[in-house]
Amino acid sequence: MADPLLKCPAHWLRATLEPDPRLGLISRVDSGGTPSTTVSENWDGDIPWLTPKEITNMLDGVYVSRTERTITKQGLDSSAAKLLPVGTVMLTKRAPVGAVAINAIPMATNQGFLNFRCGPRLRPLYLAYWLKANRIYLERVANGSTYPELYKNDLFEFEIAVPSLEEQDAILSVISALQYVSLLGLPLEQSATSAEEMIRMQEQNRRLSSIRDAILPMLLSGTLPVSKIKTRFSEAINDVSQLTTHSLWSEQVPSSF
Repeated sequence: MADPLLKCPAHWLRATLEPDPRLGLISRVDSGGTPSTTVSENWDGDIPWLTPKEITNMLDGVYVSRTERTITKQGLDSSAAKLLPVGTVMLTKRAPVGAVAINAIPMATNQGFLNFRCGPRLRPLYLAYWLKANRIYLERVANGSTYPELYKNDLFEFEIAVPSLEEQDAILSVISALQYVSLLGLPLEQSATSAEEMIRMQEQNRRLSSIRDAILPMLLSGTLPVSKIKTRFSEAINDVSQLTTHSLWSEQVPSSF
């Protein structure tokens, strides 16, 4: 068993990523497949079909609800693809290694994914952020003669430490707030009236994103107790939100209104 990259409190539930319904963390892990491209009846159906390249640039988002291509029931049945229920955590195992998304609608994937179905003691969003925080670790264990690839057996050696559902929800609420703050500046970038102002706003947004990325592993490792920062952080988010809304209004609406 490989020790987790993130060191966590001793009272958190520890287990590998290998499916074990008794523990209630990971209930099932599937890969995907590609229907024959020479059979037209396999394609352009009503089943979304995801490929790794579609989530490679999802830097701030997690959920995916549409795909570039779709397959039919025949295409699903004739390949290794599986229809994944909503809330499946989809991890790319190659090209690239370690991109993560959660499906907001039922969908299938190609063979470039390992797809995790969570049990009752693990929130899918928590697992998704945990995988994001451990991406460097995932890349280290990936191997392959042609290109790096994650294999099930290697990944099942990973150990994850998970707090209670209540604490998972509290951590996720802070992460969501961090995401919100990091995205607040994007509308302001579009309202910039000079190149200098645009550069200043972009630099501020980069700093906010860096802060978010630094705090993420601290929350997921328990080194930054969420109970001590949640209330204060929520108040700060509210203040920033009101300030940003005021800035947008004052910059875009004439004073005569």
